[in-house]
Amino acid sequence: MTKERRFDEMMSAMTAFSKDRYQKSELLNEMFALQQEIVDLTFADEETHKTSLRIWDVEKYLSSLNQECGNVADKELQKFEEESKAFCNLIKAEISGNRGEARAFRKLEYIRSKNILLKNVELSDGERRTELDVIVITPSAITIVEIKNTSKNIFIDENGDYYRTGEYLKWDCNIADKMDLKKELLRKVLGDSGKNIQIRSIVVFTDNRIEIQNKYTDIRTCFVSQLSYIIDGIRSCHNLTEEEMGRLEEQIRHAECRESYPFEFDVAQYKRDFATLLITLEYASAKATETDHKKEVVKEKRSNTWEPLARMLASQFAGHAGRVAAALMITHMSAIAISALRK
Repeated sequence: MTKERRFDEMMSAMTAFSKDRYQKSELLNEMFALQQEIVDLTFADEETHKTSLRIWDVEKYLSSLNQECGNVADKELQKFEEESKAFCNLIKAEISGNRGEARAFRKLEYIRSKNILLKNVELSDGERRTELDVIVITPSAITIVEIKNTSKNIFIDENGDYYRTGEYLKWDCNIADKMDLKKELLRKVLGDSGKNIQIRSIVVFTDNRIEIQNKYTDIRTCFVSQLSYIIDGIRSCHNLTEEEMGRLEEQIRHAECRESYPFEFDVAQYKRDFATLLITLEYASAKATETDHKKEVVKEKRSNTWEPLARMLASQFAGHAGRVAAALMITHMSAIAISALRK
């Protein structure tokens, strides 16, 4: 099979991310599917439980194969490893986000007040759009909950700039602008119904081992263990009835707009780079195997030539020089044969 035909075959086998646009809820399954396709193509001839293997197993295997083949694909391997790191980080981020949301959702079940929970609500005014992790409707207020599942310490300055801290500050976003947009679009959806309703914002962190410094007073921050208590503690001079809460839910659900977006990672290029790398190593490995086979054939031919000759000469010599001399001759001729095989 030619390299071009093998390339086309591999590209056809990778069917994940076949669409141009995806909803957020679809991404993780597509990423898992592509990972499995790469694993299956890499270990096609291996009798192993492929479902337990991951991208990093592919990297280790291809790196080892590249060394065995004399480092013929160093550049291709480096590019694939860089892309794989970015791709795996996207998988980790999606898993981390989902776990954080699930944990916060569980804690919200402990709210004692009558409540309506709306999860992962997407809103747009035609030009701008945003996703609200959770909207909590209680008689006292509507609370927008932004969920953060990070293991880094957090600093929010007076302007609402959000930083991850460590050896140095790493700016993430302006959380004030982000939460203001959520609140603004939600108010537009509610219209006149929301005029007398207070809308609160809470940024909740799922890891209570981190440190949070929040100097922006318009946004409350808390750990997930405190979330239900804070929402229950909100008071208002105008309490909503169950009927009013239901109408607000209907308005929000009616306005919700789930759209698809291009995936932020260049999957097509990643597939091409993987296929190119694997094909390069497959052909290099096949060539090395063929060379080794030819060497074995040559050794075998030499062996078939020298061994009978050594024994024949030794036999002839034995008739004239006796058994001891014959044994010495056999040893000497065997050494000559072995030396010849090594050449």
